[in-house]
Amino acid sequence: MNAPEWFQVKALSVAYGVDLAVHEVSFDLQRGDSMVLAGSNGAGKTSVLAAVAGLRPGRQRLSGDIVLGGIPLTAGAIGTRIAQGVRLVPDRDKVFALLTVAENLRIGAARARNRDIKLDDVLGWFPRLGERSRSLAGNLSGGEQQMLGIGMALLASPQLLLLDEPTLGLAVPVIEDLCVRLARLRSETSLSMIVAESDSQWLAALAGRAVVLDRGRLMRRFDALSSGDLDTIHDLMLGLDPDAAPAQPKEGAHAAQ
Repeated sequence: MNAPEWFQVKALSVAYGVDLAVHEVSFDLQRGDSMVLAGSNGAGKTSVLAAVAGLRPGRQRLSGDIVLGGIPLTAGAIGTRIAQGVRLVPDRDKVFALLTVAENLRIGAARARNRDIKLDDVLGWFPRLGERSRSLAGNLSGGEQQMLGIGMALLASPQLLLLDEPTLGLAVPVIEDLCVRLARLRSETSLSMIVAESDSQWLAALAGRAVVLDRGRLMRRFDALSSGDLDTIHDLMLGLDPDAAPAQPKEGAHAAQ
């Protein structure tokens, strides 16, 4: 018998005024799993992550349900999300540029739900942060700022970590190093992770599962993501698969399968 889904997004729709960004997207996640939301720019990835994180800009309308550990999450309640262990690392403005690395990390720790993840743990996964502790965050490289943003989120000891475009603007060697560190992080903790990513070549290194979005619709699910799926996903992201049709949510357990 399948275990109940730990995290569920059910028929989520997001609209900005009259523009529909996300249309009835459904997926689920077991605790400790990782999943990537794959899609090109404008696919609706960031809107999904923002809804999960509790962000709700003006003019935004939401429908559907988001459930964590059996508890429905209220739309727009950022404080509730943080208290329940959901943390978002955005694609930009992820650090306080005029504060040092050490000061940024202290801010991250100030919102800790518990102390499951400590500063020594974060510096073990990202030792460069220790080396740059006295540097202003605004003077860090793009890869270092990404590590700092993730480190700040981890110090809150989240249950669910959301990463929006973590490879954006980074050089290939930096991305490869980041993927290795995230894989180590996943293997050493029970942290669940959802990653929004528009570069298909990194998907298998970032997560174990994938859902592909195109213009706000869920096109296909990959429940055992491998490098052999990347060409198919790339075509789906570009709308090049002539047989692609929006995937319909399944009834019962594991709606994302």
